[in-house]
Amino acid sequence: MSKQKQKLNPATNLVAGLVHKIDLIVASILIIGGAYMYYEATLFPAAPNILGDTLNADIFPKMLIVLMIILACIIPFEIRFMPEKIAKIDKDRSVSLEPITWKTIVLLITLVSVAEFLGPMVTMFVTAACFPLVWGEKNYVRIAIYSVAFPLFVYFVFNKLLGLFFDPGVLQYLVKPTN
Repeated sequence: MSKQKQKLNPATNLVAGLVHKIDLIVASILIIGGAYMYYEATLFPAAPNILGDTLNADIFPKMLIVLMIILACIIPFEIRFMPEKIAKIDKDRSVSLEPITWKTIVLLITLVSVAEFLGPMVTMFVTAACFPLVWGEKNYVRIAIYSVAFPLFVYFVFNKLLGLFFDPGVLQYLVKPTN
């Protein structure tokens, strides 16, 4: 056990090797983000009666967020569970991210930023069309089928079967009311 402690990099460890510094930062970000998401989840409207008394749509996100926070609390202490892997993990972290990762991050942030304006249907279509293209998919017919079929399937399930209606977004400007 003492050999394993000697291999640990003191620059990345805090409290005599009990907590990994980088993991503590990552866990703190996840916990703060989770706390914000939990707060936002408390603002969700109550689930419709069609879903019954099972796991309601306003409870499920909160459960996932609490689970994420619990798992994030474990991250800084992994150094105690598997110290032999810490050196490899630190080495892998020193490698810069691939350009495709940055492209994906920018596309995701852009889509999330304009999602409320576009509306769920158009956002799903753009997401289903753009991500495969950014990731290098060359089968354009498959992308076209997927980017049309997936939003239509989601629309059918949620709007028609469950009665949960989507905000039309930009589609409201394309369809004229018949009054």
